[in-house]
Amino acid sequence: MPIEYKKPGVIKTLENIRGSLFERIEAVQAAGDLPQPLNLNRGPVRGLIELWAWGLYQLYQFLDFVLKQAFPLTATGLWLDLHCGQVEVSRKKATKARGSVIFYRNGNTGNIPINAGSVIRTPPDGLGNVYRFVTLADVVLQDGEIETLVAVESESYGCAGNVTAGQIREMASVIPGIDGVINRAGWLTSEAIDEEDDDSLRLRYQLAWSAINGCTKYAYESWARSVAGVTGVRIMDNHPRGQGTVDVVIRGAAGLPTAELVAAVNTVVNEKKPINDDVMVKGPLSANISITGELELTGGNPAEIRLAVENRIRALFSGTVVSGVAPLEIGQDVTRDLLTFLVLGTGSNIKKVNWASPVSDIGIPDDGLGVLESLDLTWKWAEA
Repeated sequence: MPIEYKKPGVIKTLENIRGSLFERIEAVQAAGDLPQPLNLNRGPVRGLIELWAWGLYQLYQFLDFVLKQAFPLTATGLWLDLHCGQVEVSRKKATKARGSVIFYRNGNTGNIPINAGSVIRTPPDGLGNVYRFVTLADVVLQDGEIETLVAVESESYGCAGNVTAGQIREMASVIPGIDGVINRAGWLTSEAIDEEDDDSLRLRYQLAWSAINGCTKYAYESWARSVAGVTGVRIMDNHPRGQGTVDVVIRGAAGLPTAELVAAVNTVVNEKKPINDDVMVKGPLSANISITGELELTGGNPAEIRLAVENRIRALFSGTVVSGVAPLEIGQDVTRDLLTFLVLGTGSNIKKVNWASPVSDIGIPDDGLGVLESLDLTWKWAEA
């Protein structure tokens, strides 16, 4: 429901202002109120004209800035925060990712303590970024067991901590007897989010006003988006489960929402909804997608290019914008053209990509979400 904003014509260039000044001076001179031989091309008079023109130019720049910040549809930063405060909407702060990972060993003899504060990490991605996580409690891998579940939290704030399954596999802290660590599918218990950007905050401002009209789909969306971690909402208000039913489908900062996030939204919605509405808050139906492809390269470092491509594809299945890649919306189809666009947008050294999977476009239901199940990319040199 974005509203197109037509900017008033308050901007003037320095050339426009200078030209207007010269026109006025020449008119006054022609009327006999200024000396006829006055030199406007150089000297102290020209200097004064230039200083006055520059001052007027700065004034117009200031007026444009003030006008932009005066309206919520164009305000940014702290100015937008001020507008949102009028409708009790505040910017969501960045959080850390929390989840459970598996520590394992190859043998099964003896107790092995895993201390709180132990650090694990991902290998470097295509941009050289490494994401570190810290264990939150003391855990003991018991004698006779080969693995144990340990709660961890990302060291840094932001959605980059919502790594996908299998990415956490290196140990920065040495734990004698432990051979490795891995995060499996569904490892997240609480999604991390970046600080809310202006576009998201502005949308919630507009929804807050729309919600005043009564219990419409805009009200449900406004309530759902007020919960930290919710990055996408689809309101199914056409009696999805029978007369009087409404489904609130939410996407989290890591794609599929955690049970904790669904419960938080459910609490907020049920506190505000009319007593007669039968409302269900849920995550999208998972449409698991396996991607296999071969990159044809014309140059560059193949390993680095492959990692960069993998990062862009994984970003598509995240819950937030990563490296300029917008995530899938609830109900958005996953097309081969979209995947190809992501690959070719990585750099000029990629001639083409040959997809083995998916073999065709994948249709996603209105309450579904594409979820990356596996990603396998190979490469070869393109033929001349």
